[in-house]
Amino acid sequence: MPNSRQISRRQILQGVSAAGAATILRPSADRAFGYQSPNDRPVFATIGLRNQGWTITSKSFRFADFAALADVDSNVLGANVEKTQEAQNKKPDSYKDYREVLDRKDIDAVMIATPDHWHTKIAIEAMDAGKDVYCEKPLTLTIAEGKLIEKMVKKTGRVFQ
Repeated sequence: MPNSRQISRRQILQGVSAAGAATILRPSADRAFGYQSPNDRPVFATIGLRNQGWTITSKSFRFADFAALADVDSNVLGANVEKTQEAQNKKPDSYKDYREVLDRKDIDAVMIATPDHWHTKIAIEAMDAGKDVYCEKPLTLTIAEGKLIEKMVKKTGRVFQ
């Protein structure tokens, strides 16, 4: 004999749908009440800012704060520092020498978008400096370089993508 308080499958699905719709509206309220603290955001730097370097940087503003940018071309560097300042309301430091970025203790991760032949060297040095790394393709020029990166990931335990 069915209980009059028994819930049908349809009622369950309607309830789940309503709850799902409500969660879509919550994120903005959560941010307003400090749900996602700015202190929880990672601090990034980009090394190499021409073309793809700027593309990956600009797509990452919503996920991280950029404390530094590095590029050997001062014109490219200056233009991207200005665009970054506009996007995040804070001016990142700028460097011609990427090693100065790696020396900073406040940077959690680096994004590498330099010419291909620099990828392995910078990635290995970044992991050795305690940074997580995102590197644009092609990752390496040789299989041996790929093995060097794999060895460094295992040695340092850094996140590498």
